[in-house]
Amino acid sequence: MYFKVQRFAKALSNSKLKILALVLFLLLPVVAFSGCATTTGNGTSSSGLSSGNVGLSTKMSSSIFLQPVSPRKKIVYVSVRNTSTATGLNFRQELISELIGEGYKITNNPKEANFMLMTNVLYIGKRTKSYTMAGALAGGFGGALIGSRYNTATGIVGGGLLGALAGGIIGAAFQHKAYMMVVDIQLEQRQAGSYTTNGTSASEGLGNSTTTYNAGVKNWAIYRDRVVSQAKAINLQFSTAEPLLKKQIAHSIANLMP
Repeated sequence: MYFKVQRFAKALSNSKLKILALVLFLLLPVVAFSGCATTTGNGTSSSGLSSGNVGLSTKMSSSIFLQPVSPRKKIVYVSVRNTSTATGLNFRQELISELIGEGYKITNNPKEANFMLMTNVLYIGKRTKSYTMAGALAGGFGGALIGSRYNTATGIVGGGLLGALAGGIIGAAFQHKAYMMVVDIQLEQRQAGSYTTNGTSASEGLGNSTTTYNAGVKNWAIYRDRVVSQAKAINLQFSTAEPLLKKQIAHSIANLMP
């Protein structure tokens, strides 16, 4: 009886080793491929919708239409701020490069400018249940980033104990990761005869609210918008997504200029 138990235990141990070896064999191409997936993103396509294996998408809370000007009037003052938690973020260079590509001259003197472009980076990082494209756009310019039901579909590999084990590990290796960047912009165009007044509403409780109007701005048309860009790929790393997001946002903002 003792020898029978020993033989059974040995057979069971050998079975576990075979299963483990098979799982490791199945995972070899998975690990190799997932390692390659983190290095994609070199060379954005002309459509701006993909870069390597990284899918890109950009949306705005509203459309802005500016009056066309002659080439000599394409002078813009640029202000870039960052109130996100990402320290050391340099978005100004990408934005200026795109504006120059559109034929604009950059000035540090607002009195010389025919356009003033002010931007504020609100968020750059992972897309989560609390930070989504839909939630960011729903908040609108100056509004909070709110969550929304935006879930990525996941696949399940079945087929017994071995299939479940391998499927779980493969699913962890092939995770769709998404990062997004949210930027508020205020775009002003010098227009003789125009007069813009800004109002700020505040709640007083019991359903009452009051609106405070700031001093009007003469001879300037002012537009406000929010731009959200997203990068998504299998096992995407932030170091790959960040430059793509900055370039995509800068390209979209520069294309608002007439």
